[in-house]
Amino acid sequence: MILMNLDTLRTRTRGIVVFAPTPFVEEGNRTLVDVEGLERNMEFLVQAGIPVVVVCGGVGELWDLSAEEHRQVVETATRQAAGRMVVFAGIYGDAAASITRSRQAEKAGADGVLLFPDDEAVPTAEALVDYYTQVGRSITIGMMPFRAAELVDIAVLRRLAALPNVVALKEEREHMDEFQEIVLALGDQLSIIGAGDAFAPSYLVLGGSGLACSFSNFLPDLYTQMWEAGQQGDFARVMEIHNTLVPLNQLRRRFGLRLIKAALELRGLAGGPCRSEPPRLSPGEREELAEALGYFAAVAV
Repeated sequence: MILMNLDTLRTRTRGIVVFAPTPFVEEGNRTLVDVEGLERNMEFLVQAGIPVVVVCGGVGELWDLSAEEHRQVVETATRQAAGRMVVFAGIYGDAAASITRSRQAEKAGADGVLLFPDDEAVPTAEALVDYYTQVGRSITIGMMPFRAAELVDIAVLRRLAALPNVVALKEEREHMDEFQEIVLALGDQLSIIGAGDAFAPSYLVLGGSGLACSFSNFLPDLYTQMWEAGQQGDFARVMEIHNTLVPLNQLRRRFGLRLIKAALELRGLAGGPCRSEPPRLSPGEREELAEALGYFAAVAV
């Protein structure tokens, strides 16, 4: 297995970043990872030209995966991507657990890890920097910190950016003034990935390096169009595309992860039940979603 050079990884971690659900199949009263379905989903993203995928993140139901399932998902995704798409693996826990899981992800073929440190293990900014330092020293692949708390201010981010393995930042605070400050301060060192479908145009205007949008799992071409329009400065086109997604955003607030999995199935891909919330949409809810998705099939957006 040839590991990607960290400078190459920084360069390639740009554009649309898909946070992929973990597809499951039901076997009696159990749910198992749908390996064939995951392969199909990954190939769909590769063929759509998606540059980066994150498996075993929040959308991937990380907290409901066993260690063996986590390994299975990462290994399957990296094998199918085969270097054509960057693969990050979500990791959570304190430093010791994160080191173990990050090493396992590296062994399974991941290009990098997206880290969710246990809040109780990093009560201070100093503890947070120490956590990333310890994990970074234990692996040779990239790291993507996840900023969703006030604890991680620009001073802390500068210290994280100085760590050799840190190649990108997932920004999910949704404060555009802070996002702009981060891009201006660190955008030449890291890929700054803006997370959240509703804020995609703002991230593009402010110069984000990438967009993490859940709907790109099943509408990758549309999000690629939005990204390309943003890079060309055509923000009228960005908003034209974004406005077509308002009905889906409204449904997402009601249905959560179930929407993403059902939408994948409606596109002939693998979704299956959720483990972390009510497993599936009701027939009526699924019909609502199918009607909303029908717009994109019928109209060349």
